Amino acid sequence: MLARDLTTLMERNGAAYPYERVDHLLQDADLTIANLEIALTERGEPVEKLYNFRTPPRFASGLVDAGVDIVALGNNHTADYGVDGIEDTIAAVASVGLLASGAGMDDTEARTPAIAGSNGLRIAFLSYTDQFINTFAGPGQPGVALAEVATIVEDVAAARKLADIVVVSLHSGIEYTDEPTSAQIELSQAAVDAGALLVLGHHAHALQGVVEYGGGLIAYGLGNFVFDLDADDLESLGPRAFETVVLYVTLREDEVVGVRMEPVFIDPVENRPRPATDDEANAILDRIEELNVLAELVS
Repeated sequence: MLARDLTTLMERNGAAYPYERVDHLLQDADLTIANLEIALTERGEPVEKLYNFRTPPRFASGLVDAGVDIVALGNNHTADYGVDGIEDTIAAVASVGLLASGAGMDDTEARTPAIAGSNGLRIAFLSYTDQFINTFAGPGQPGVALAEVATIVEDVAAARKLADIVVVSLHSGIEYTDEPTSAQIELSQAAVDAGALLVLGHHAHALQGVVEYGGGLIAYGLGNFVFDLDADDLESLGPRAFETVVLYVTLREDEVVGVRMEPVFIDPVENRPRPATDDEANAILDRIEELNVLAELVS
């Protein structure tokens, strides 16, 4: 989320600022995926909602320089500035060579997977949200891809014909909660049942469990990463909003062969993520173990 204080910091220090302390973690992968929860635009009017996030399109370059390859646009902020914002966001990510899915000028475009190649495998990436109902794409209607079981099942099955591996990004859940909702569980499991190997969840703005299911892997919530959180937020929200990880998943065709997590903490002074200290890392990993057990129980 690159708006507000992050925009000010990028104006002052350059587009690379949010990622400078963690870019080595992002670059240490064949493909790096991020949820881009913002409109990259200077046009449009804010839609009626509590929070509207945008930053100038020129700052898209920082994502590429940091090592990001694919972005999820299926979330509740891509359409914050209407059709102009959607158009500009799609154009901005394409102009710097980022792959993207989850938004478009109609529902067909929003549901079209991004296809990436890596180590001889083709990976299809789909992105959806069930948050903020008046921004969903439809026939002739720009917006983001709606997360529904039938839609995800249909799209994953179609993507399996195009690629060796399907990855689904899911923007769902309740903010600052430990356990996934029934909707998160149903949508994530439906994606795996349909043939997805990996589901990446967000929207809770806090870590949630990572569980094996049906031969695939579901990360229900990966927390914040780049987000303008300061010392006042640390006092009011507590550390859970600041604790996060870079999740590394090693995939073969039809198989998850490795999972590891690199603990990261959002620095409340610098307003950007950095590698966790030893104490922070231990707390994050202990918390994840508890969240994994909780996710298994509710799933």
